[in-house]
Amino acid sequence: MKLLSLVLSLSLAALASGPVSAQKAAKQETQPTSKIIPVDRIAAVVNNDVVTEMELQSRVHQTALNLRRQNIALPPMEALRDQILERMILERIIEQKARETGVRVDDNMLNSAIEQIAANNNMTVPQLEKRLQADGITFNNFRKEIRADLLTHRLREREVDDMVKIPESEVDQYIKDQLGPEKRRQYNLQRIVVSLPENPSGEQFEEAQRTANKVLESARKGGNFSQLAARYSRSPDAMEGGNMGWKTANTLPPPLFDALKNAKTGDIVPLRAQSGFHIYKVLGSRDPGDAAEVQSVKQTRVRQIFMRPTNVTPENVVVERMKKIKERIESGDSDFQTLARLHSADPSGTRGGDLGWIYEGDLPPELEAEINKLQKGQISEPIKTPFGYHLIQVTDRRTQQGVNERLRSQARDNLREQKINEATLDWERQLRDQAYVDKRIARPQD
Repeated sequence: MKLLSLVLSLSLAALASGPVSAQKAAKQETQPTSKIIPVDRIAAVVNNDVVTEMELQSRVHQTALNLRRQNIALPPMEALRDQILERMILERIIEQKARETGVRVDDNMLNSAIEQIAANNNMTVPQLEKRLQADGITFNNFRKEIRADLLTHRLREREVDDMVKIPESEVDQYIKDQLGPEKRRQYNLQRIVVSLPENPSGEQFEEAQRTANKVLESARKGGNFSQLAARYSRSPDAMEGGNMGWKTANTLPPPLFDALKNAKTGDIVPLRAQSGFHIYKVLGSRDPGDAAEVQSVKQTRVRQIFMRPTNVTPENVVVERMKKIKERIESGDSDFQTLARLHSADPSGTRGGDLGWIYEGDLPPELEAEINKLQKGQISEPIKTPFGYHLIQVTDRRTQQGVNERLRSQARDNLREQKINEATLDWERQLRDQAYVDKRIARPQD
């Protein structure tokens, strides 16, 4: 199960105020005081919504702290503001799209995510709240940002992930093409995406090309790639310095795979893609070793409803809620898929809780042991793991002959990841192009 993992950056901030003289204080006693109320300006209009200047300033402050925590040099402030405003505009568009299509994130899912963030930073939620306040970040704004992240993830699953289909003919061809050691090689990559609109004009194309060429030249001369990504890239990982992490060669788009064949650590690799101009930096490469030997493997198809105890919904409440859900399913009052969509805090909830075909060893031992006891169609009692509580239903079981089926499953996963990565950039670009956006702050000059 893939769990949401977010990284926070926290530092100290202090407010200082100047002394007030006794004479001024006496004046204030005899004269009425006028309270100065700051006026919040509009930074951008997004369809029928707005991004305000105060919201933008708060996000810029938080992002700057995060970049410093990662030892990434800050780009010029105007460029950083423009980058963050573009991200906030896309978030607004996604929120609007989610409302239109009925995608939502309830408080239980939000609280679970925040509990996990706090745990990842070895804190309780109250401790997390205090640290955020010390950074000048209100807990309410933090909750809004996490909700927006979860909403984006759920909407993307519906709009992009669920639309990606992998024909068996593609799996066959993939296995045929990808068995060599060079295809299992892994690369640690950074990227910069200089994006293009869906149907760019000649002027838009030339402007993007000029920007890409300038960034490429700077990167090749030893410029700070993380800083360049934070300034110019339109990819979701821009504010993490463009870090993509380790990627297996056979999950990468074929043009990128071909471009990386002879690349060495430190090389800068430019690539023209449908979504724009991409620039990659190779941070390292490795060979993970040979594929598994042929053997018979057991698989189980399972669905789950996942909940995590929080301060708002403690452990006993979660267990009781899960037991009632199980009773509703077994009585025929509702079905597993519907209740998973309504109550599960795991991303699989959007798919009715379906986790697909699970191999032995894929799940935590305590969860796998309970699954092995279930009959086809049977629903478990609430199962506790280090992540939270799971309600599991086994929908099917099968035994497949070894490496061939395992390779086919891996091939499907790799093809799916590759297509989703490409489709997500296109999806975000299309959402942005179709929206009415009026930016009220000046675009930074390069």
